[in-house]
Amino acid sequence: MIKVILILWPRNEAVFCYIQDRNVFWGADGVCQHCGKSGKTVDHLATRCEKMLGHDYTRRHNEVVRCLHLLLLNRYKFKSSKRIRSHSVQEILDNEYAEIRVDTRIKTDVKIRNNRPDIFILDKKKNKITLIEVGITSQDSLQIVETEKFRKYDLLANELGLIYR
Repeated sequence: MIKVILILWPRNEAVFCYIQDRNVFWGADGVCQHCGKSGKTVDHLATRCEKMLGHDYTRRHNEVVRCLHLLLLNRYKFKSSKRIRSHSVQEILDNEYAEIRVDTRIKTDVKIRNNRPDIFILDKKKNKITLIEVGITSQDSLQIVETEKFRKYDLLANELGLIYR
């Protein structure tokens, strides 16, 4: 058996962290090959490139929802696959512990425009509702996206609070 030990000196670690955190592309011309705008960084490609918005962002969003869905099914004792690879999301599931809805409209007494969160959980034992809205964004935009999501579902959360007292 061969054992390999890698020693990373603090100075080198700092350089690697800088490269990763600031998304430096050595020798890159700075223009994104997909949209032609400046800012060819990992951050731009992962969260801001308009040409990649439709496909890659949606795929990552749906993968996060799928992972959360499997986690919730196990937490609330639903029968489910143990592996994420073979897990498929079902829109509505209900058992004695919880009701879990994924990407479905939530009916309320008042007409609410934003009534379709990514995940809705009604914990029947605790009589508690949790709304989950996934946002795939950059670290720089995290606070803005978080605030937008809270505002978007604030009315729905308040209305559900009145319904499920």
